[in-house]
Parts: sequence; structure tokens; C-alpha cells
Amino acid sequence: VPHDEIPRLLSESRVLAQPSLVEPLGQALLEAMACGRSVVATRIGGPPEFVPPTAGVLVDPLDVEALARGLEEAAALPCPNDAAREATADHDVRRQAERIEAILSRAAARDPRA
Repeated sequence: VPHDEIPRLLSESRVLAQPSLVEPLGQALLEAMACGRSVVATRIGGPPEFVPPTAGVLVDPLDVEALARGLEEAAALPCPNDAAREATADHDVRRQAERIEAILSRAAARDPRA
């Protein structure tokens, strides 16, 4: 899918499903949630850390029936899904940059002899 078509496709969708067998983070899930879309993801890698039940459904990566149920459950969630949007707040790039800057500032202010 061309990158410039993603906003249109998300706006026309209720749910984004990403049934990965390996998923270190889940950037596409975060992007869909930031757009107010519910998600279906697997219980591996990053998604269990940021997909609350109000924002989507987590399923076993090898259970096809669970994936089908997850799609039905996620489609029944509100659309747009404000809970999904809110769940992405901690993953905002600006907020992450502010946190890193604060950590580096504290480290730079320490006495190196301490």
C-alpha cells in the first residue's frame, strides 16, 4: 500500500488487524490507534504493553478462531475509538523526546565525582 493512501484507508476502516508472529513494537497499531481505530494484535512483543481492552483485542498468534473472534470484538468497539487514541499518548514522539531530554539534563547536571 502506498504510504500516502494510509490515512484514507484508516479513515474508511473500523479496525486494523496485525496478527504478527513477531512484533517488537507495533508502529502500525499505534498509528491506527492514534487515528481512533480499534486494533487486533497478537499477545507477543510490544502490543500487550499498549493495547488496553478498551482499544482493541489481543489474541494468540497461532489461534485462527481467536483471531476471527477478535475481529468481531474489535469491530463492536466504538468508532472512532477515543480510548484507542488516548492509549497512544505515552508514545507521542514529542513526549518521548521531552523524557529523553530530561534524563540527559539530569545526567549532565550530576557531579561526575559522585
